Amino acid sequence: MTKVMTVNEGTLMIDYAYPCMMAEKSLKALHEAMLNNDYDKAIEEGLTAIAEAKLCLNAINDMKQRRA
Repeated sequence: MTKVMTVNEGTLMIDYAYPCMMAEKSLKALHEAMLNNDYDKAIEEGLTAIAEAKLCLNAINDMKQRRA
């Protein structure tokens, strides 16, 4: 997991899009693992998806607070 930072008009921002895409990727890998009955891999990918979704939500909340 990596927080991707971008600079927008001289302001450091946390990128929401990258963790969102990584969460999607992990959910797809979870589904594939379940089709292959690889439950350990599915659990690992599910936990990764949760972590990436949390990073995405943190970025969105940061963006919302900056607009307030």
